[in-house]
Amino acid sequence: MDILNALNESQRRAAEATEGYIRVIAGAGTGKTRALTHRYTYLVKELGISPSNILCITFTNKAASEMKRRIKAMLGASFDTSFVATLHAFCTRVLREDIDKLFYPDSFIVLDNTDQKKILEEVYDEMGIRMDTASFKFMIDQIRYYKNLLTYMDYLSDPSFDYDTLRSDKPSDEIIFRYIKKQRKYFGLDFFDLINFTIYLFRKHPDIHEKWQRRLCYIMVDEFQDITAKEFKMIRRLSEINRNLFVVGDPDQNIYEWRGANMSVIMDFEGWLNNPCFENQLSLTARDVVLAENYRSSGAILKAANSLIAKNRNRIEKSLVTDGEQGVPVHWHHGKNEADELHFICETVKAHRESGGRFGDIAVLYRSNFASRAVEQGFMSAGIPYKIWGGVGFYERTEIKDVLSYLRLVDNPDDDLSFKRVANLPRRKLGKTKMKLISNYAEEKGISLFTAAKELCRENTLKGSGAAGFIAIIENLREAASTLPVSELAARLLSDTGYELYIRESGDLERLDNVAELMRNITAQEEEFGELLTLTVFLQTLALMRDSDSADEDDRVKLMTIHTAKGLEFEKVFLVGMTEGIFPSARSLEERKEVALEEERRLCFVALTRAKQALWLTECEGFGVKGFSKVPSRFLFDIGEENLERSGRLSDGIREECARQVRLFDKIEEQICAVGDQMRHKIFGEGIIEAVDEKNRTYYIRFVNGTRPISFDYDGLSHVF
Repeated sequence: MDILNALNESQRRAAEATEGYIRVIAGAGTGKTRALTHRYTYLVKELGISPSNILCITFTNKAASEMKRRIKAMLGASFDTSFVATLHAFCTRVLREDIDKLFYPDSFIVLDNTDQKKILEEVYDEMGIRMDTASFKFMIDQIRYYKNLLTYMDYLSDPSFDYDTLRSDKPSDEIIFRYIKKQRKYFGLDFFDLINFTIYLFRKHPDIHEKWQRRLCYIMVDEFQDITAKEFKMIRRLSEINRNLFVVGDPDQNIYEWRGANMSVIMDFEGWLNNPCFENQLSLTARDVVLAENYRSSGAILKAANSLIAKNRNRIEKSLVTDGEQGVPVHWHHGKNEADELHFICETVKAHRESGGRFGDIAVLYRSNFASRAVEQGFMSAGIPYKIWGGVGFYERTEIKDVLSYLRLVDNPDDDLSFKRVANLPRRKLGKTKMKLISNYAEEKGISLFTAAKELCRENTLKGSGAAGFIAIIENLREAASTLPVSELAARLLSDTGYELYIRESGDLERLDNVAELMRNITAQEEEFGELLTLTVFLQTLALMRDSDSADEDDRVKLMTIHTAKGLEFEKVFLVGMTEGIFPSARSLEERKEVALEEERRLCFVALTRAKQALWLTECEGFGVKGFSKVPSRFLFDIGEENLERSGRLSDGIREECARQVRLFDKIEEQICAVGDQMRHKIFGEGIIEAVDEKNRTYYIRFVNGTRPISFDYDGLSHVF
């Protein structure tokens, strides 16, 4: 029983709940990992359960490693924790034992991101398609969507299947078919396949399924709010014989619905346990334990976080509490412009350092990657060392390096590195053979690649390529550079070279956001410079700023997105870019309305609860998204000005503009009709609502001629009173 002495009352209640279906609602910083690991240890040490009969599922390798470390600290270093694993690792274990039943060898290869790219490169090469980062990401997403259907398993597990019978008029389908054929040839399974193969194996071979059901007497699942419907169905079926399933999560920290996480599983746990989709209906009941005592953040931070998340409707009500100190107030800084916001951040960081603190104590969080640009630039100017976590620095991103290479080539056509990077970007039929021809000619003549290409065009050697057009564009832009501001020159460059269209067609909206942020940065630098900022001076200034570095690799401010920060904690946190349309994201609100707003608010809640001692929320006036002026995020008002200490004057005009933008960015106030309502459609006539899908904003209405899906946004629908 000493195992449980270190737990508080709620944690102990969770650890001692060993039998049946248990849902633990664990708020941020309430010690859920402690409860999980002590429960595991309690099962082994006090109940005598073998670790080979306990499955503990986590969703990241880092979380699995931490849980193993804690368990071994209590039970001994030699203790077997192989069933403390991610879901993908568990599925790999299952398949190593029995994948031969699906005509695959147990030595199958697990394909990582690099392996997938190599297979796609082979497919693209066969089909004569140019491979790049954007199209790779797009196709991986398309493959995931296709594999969600599971129908591909029927032929992937059939050694006699003729893949030439797979046909489609869509080029993307053809790529998917070839990809699957090649992965079969290599006996490779990607991360999507690991779960799909396991589900398929259990479905086709009930004896194997029963073997694992009997083996796993106790199943525990961490971060349960992030589970997908498919994953839950597999786990629920595994628990059918022993009926012991312990799940831990927090609906207020569900931030992955856009990636397939199904929040309704944790919200209606008992309902999902008894879902009609299960062939084996069991009439199951579940018990709840709530963990609300926070051991991480100060009272002031928790008060702000509680106030914010209380505005969400779709949640299990709870408030985080602490026995710790109230701490310093959460601070909101409203800047008159971006420079003001950055000055506040940099001066606050330097004051922390001068008072004996470390740069490494501080994290700067933001909603989207592009928001790091301003902070990076401010830190470089102020000599503050920083490190990007979970990503690359703004100026190291592919699309930013592409645009800057174009600008460098306009400034200096003899820049061979820039020429190599962008000459065939977008594709201009300047592949390896023609680039080698240009390189050899340049070396022979002792000239730059640009000059060599120009001379070869005159000789008609590069006929059939877009080299001549590319050279003309660079020369025209070079001529314009003497009179045009850098911002106008860059805008013209994006259009004339076709690079902006290339980014748009890739479908990667984040890359487009990053390019837009670079354009905003150029405009801001022009305004700050005062006189005409030349292209040469702009590029030199940027290069000098980026050259600053620090010898201490560890003592750096950490910069990261909020998604990256999930599961982490920091002494002091800046949450920057608290601007309406940026956070919450206008794009998300347009796509998913109120569902997105609640997820964005949960994301903000996660950000607030990363801070232990101090929290600063910053935003500024200026030019924002979609032509709107920048105004404070609605989330600042959700937190409540009574829970915040503010610096910077907030005028009545800004408050009015904020309210106006909130009304424009979403239509939360709309009245959603209910099942059973009688409706009149201007084409189909009268009907009755049979179902309402709020996530996809669709009514299913039964008319005389059948049921039709009708969008919430359709204006030809009205009530019949």
